[in-house]
Amino acid sequence: MLLLVCLSSCKEEEPGSLIPDIYTGIGNAEKNGDSWSALCRTQLSVDSTRFSIVLDTYSEEGYWRESLGIGGILPIFEKQKFELFDGSNSSITSSSYGTLLDDGDVLGDYYILDTTSIFNFVRITDYSSQNTEIQGIFSVSLVLEREGNQTPGKAPEKLVFSEGTFTVKVDPEWFE
Repeated sequence: MLLLVCLSSCKEEEPGSLIPDIYTGIGNAEKNGDSWSALCRTQLSVDSTRFSIVLDTYSEEGYWRESLGIGGILPIFEKQKFELFDGSNSSITSSSYGTLLDDGDVLGDYYILDTTSIFNFVRITDYSSQNTEIQGIFSVSLVLEREGNQTPGKAPEKLVFSEGTFTVKVDPEWFE
C-alpha cells in the first residue's frame, strides 16, 4: 500500500499544468527587439478607481518565469503616461518587470520604470461590453534595479517593450 502511495505522488505533471487558471487574455510585444508573448489578467487597484494588467510568462514545465505589471490604469480611452511608483502614491500609472527563478517563487532580476524615456505609456483602444473585454497598446522602457543571484552580470541594464498589445477580460463595472 505504501508503495502505491509513493508511486502515485511521484507521477509526472503534464507540461503547463502548474499554470494557474487566472488568465483571461494575452499580451504581445517586442522585448528588446525579440517577439514576446504572455498570458494576461487584470485586477482592481486598492482605491477601486484604477486597475492593473499583469502579463506573465511560464516555462514549458509550467513554472512562472516573468511578470510585467502595468498598474494604476484608469478606465479611459486616452494615452496614460507612466510615472515612477515609489510605493506611496496609488493614483499614478506605472510599470515594473521581474524574472522568477527555480519553481517560480524566487525573484530574479527586477526592473523599474526608465524615467528618461518619452515612450512610456498605456492606452485602452477598445472595450466590448458584449465580451467584457478590453484591447490596448503599451510601450515601456525599464532599467535594472536589482540583479538576481542566478546569473550575475548577465541581466541587460535596460529592457524595452515596444509595440505592445493586449486583449483581456475586465469587470464591466469598471467601464460603466
